Amino acid sequence: MLTYQLQKRVFHIENEKEFTFPNDVDVEICLEPTEQFGVGKKSSKTVVKGSRVEVFYDANTGKQRAFSSPCLEPIEVILEFTNLRLEMQGNMLHAKGKCETFKSLDNMIVTLHYIVPILLNLELAEPPTVKYTRGRVGEATFRWELAAAKGSFDATSKELQEERVADSFLRLNLVGETSNRRLAGALYYFYVARRLVESGYSPYEFLAEVVLNLCKVLQVLFGSARDDVRAELPKFGYSKKEIEEKFIPIMILRNEFDVGHVTVKMFKQEQLTALYNYLSFSERDFRDLLKRVIRKIKDSSYRLGQDPDLSLKKDELKRMSKLIKIFASREQNLRRT
Repeated sequence: MLTYQLQKRVFHIENEKEFTFPNDVDVEICLEPTEQFGVGKKSSKTVVKGSRVEVFYDANTGKQRAFSSPCLEPIEVILEFTNLRLEMQGNMLHAKGKCETFKSLDNMIVTLHYIVPILLNLELAEPPTVKYTRGRVGEATFRWELAAAKGSFDATSKELQEERVADSFLRLNLVGETSNRRLAGALYYFYVARRLVESGYSPYEFLAEVVLNLCKVLQVLFGSARDDVRAELPKFGYSKKEIEEKFIPIMILRNEFDVGHVTVKMFKQEQLTALYNYLSFSERDFRDLLKRVIRKIKDSSYRLGQDPDLSLKKDELKRMSKLIKIFASREQNLRRT
C-alpha cells in the first residue's frame, strides 16, 4: 500500500564490521510520543488514574491536552516467543533473537518498524511513530534509514516575500466570489495536499492522500473525467505532452492504485521509487496550474463551471437529517456510559 511501502530503507553499518549469518540480532526501536509510554513530562492525551490532572484547551485549534501529577511511570513489558524476545522499556522497544539469513533480518525489521505502531495504535491514545530504528548483528552495529530523499528549497528575499503576501491579499475578493467556488475548492485541496506532506513523519507517510487531493484539484476545476481535463488544460497553455506527463498520471493513480479504492496488492520497490520521484515534482506543477487559472479568471479570459444551486437536494437533506439523528443518539449513549 502506498501509505507505508514507499519508504525504501537501507542498512548503514556504523563500525566497519560485516553482517554474517546465522547470528544474534538486537533491534532497537524508539517510539514517540513518549508520554504514553511513561517517558517525558509534556502534556499528553494520556492521563494517570488517581493522579491530579490538568486539562489544557487551545481555543485556536480545538485541541486538548492534559498533564498528570504524578506522571505515568515508564512501562516495562517482556514477551518471549519461540525465536524472539520483545522487551519494552519506556518508549524503547528491543527485539532480540537469532536470524539465519539477511532476508530474515530484513523481514523482522520491516515487521517491527511498520506493524508494531499500527497495532499499538489500537490501544494507545495517540498514534505512535518510529523516531529511529537501529541495532546490532553480531559485532556489526547498524542504522536502518531512508536510502535517499528528494527535496527543494525556496530561494527568496524580503522584497519577494512581501510581494507574494500582497498578491495573496489581492486575490481575496476573487476567491470569495460565489462564481469562483470551484477555484476556492481547488485551492483548498492543494492546501490539504501540502499540509499532508509537511505533517507526515516523513515526506512519504501520506502520499496516497496527497495524490487524492491533487486529483481533486483537477476534478473540481474541470470535471471528473480525464477527457474533460484534457480538453480544458490547453486553454492555460499546456501542450498535449505536458498534460499527459504532469496531470493525467495523478488521475490514473487516484482511480487505479490504492488511492481512491482499497487494495492489498504489493508494488515492486522500483515502481514505488519511480512513483515518489514523480510526485516530488507535482507540487510545483499544480502550483503553476492554479496561478495560471487565477490569472485567466482575473482577466475574464476563462470562466469556471458554475453551480447556481449550492444547497443540498431534497434526498441529500433527508439522508443528512437521518445521519444527524444517529449522531445524537450515539452522543447520548456515550454520555450515559
